[in-house]
Amino acid sequence: MLNYIQNIKEGDHTSFEIVFKLCHKKVYAYFLKKTASEDLAQELTQLAFIKLWNFKHTLSEAHELDHQLFRIAKTTLLDYFKKLANDERNLKLYYNRISEEADDQNQNFETNQRLEVALNLLPPTRKKVFILNRLQGYSYKEISEQLSISPRTVEKHISLAVKQLDGYAYLPMFILLVKFLR
Repeated sequence: MLNYIQNIKEGDHTSFEIVFKLCHKKVYAYFLKKTASEDLAQELTQLAFIKLWNFKHTLSEAHELDHQLFRIAKTTLLDYFKKLANDERNLKLYYNRISEEADDQNQNFETNQRLEVALNLLPPTRKKVFILNRLQGYSYKEISEQLSISPRTVEKHISLAVKQLDGYAYLPMFILLVKFLR
């Protein structure tokens, strides 16, 4: 086997093919025992031999080729399990983030629905004035110019809207939430 090590280090494909044929079944059996999956064992076996070829310059003539090949196989298996754990962790993080976003969207939808129900109790002009001021942040002067009414009328609409909606204890919280979410 020492000849094979030197030949593989020099890039001899024939020696590599011989080693592949001699050791393939043993490496495959190792992976099959560790993974209990024929497909995965085959894939990992291929990866181990690819690594053997790609890192042929690191082979040592002081150690048996079998030992070096199985060290490569062991690190290939460890790399696979690390990748699997990392993928699982990333999948959990992604799932948690998506779940949180879905919960937030549901909560925003419910908040908007409740706010809409409460605002629909107001007369149309009062509703519009209230929305422009409390939800969109327009000043009384800006609203008065936009709707062609006096600032005093805008103030009166806001006052009446607040009194009318006073029975909805949850409304101030919704208004703050909607302002914050936009």
